[in-house]
Amino acid sequence: MNRQFYGEEYSDLKRKKKGNPQLITLGDLYRILRKAWCKETAYPACQAEWVPSDPSYGQCAVTAMLVCDMFGGTIHRIRVSGGGPHYFNRIDGHTIDLTVEQFDLYHIPVRYEPNEEIPRQYCGKNADTAKRYKLLIERIAGLL
Repeated sequence: MNRQFYGEEYSDLKRKKKGNPQLITLGDLYRILRKAWCKETAYPACQAEWVPSDPSYGQCAVTAMLVCDMFGGTIHRIRVSGGGPHYFNRIDGHTIDLTVEQFDLYHIPVRYEPNEEIPRQYCGKNADTAKRYKLLIERIAGLL
């Protein structure tokens, strides 16, 4: 694998909202997410195929929400090869995608343009997504 996540060169980006001192940078968040992501935090349609060796699979919406909440910026949505939606972030004009690895493993190309900006409230409106987001927060807290 050539990269950890798209925008890895911004892994030293510091969070804009106060929180746990162990999670200061985007890189800190990425490292803890790799341990916190699980089958139950993945999108329901992805859960049957989720495996620990591909932890970012199905995690894009809850991860994009978390990045937005901690680091600011905006959430964006694209369609990847095969037609599925994929969420990522823009922070200070930089594209950040902590879950791109799920596509790299299967050689699925990801193009970030064109994209649609999605309001943060929209992502958390779905009850299942809100539940998975809460579980992800709890799992992160348990690892710190």
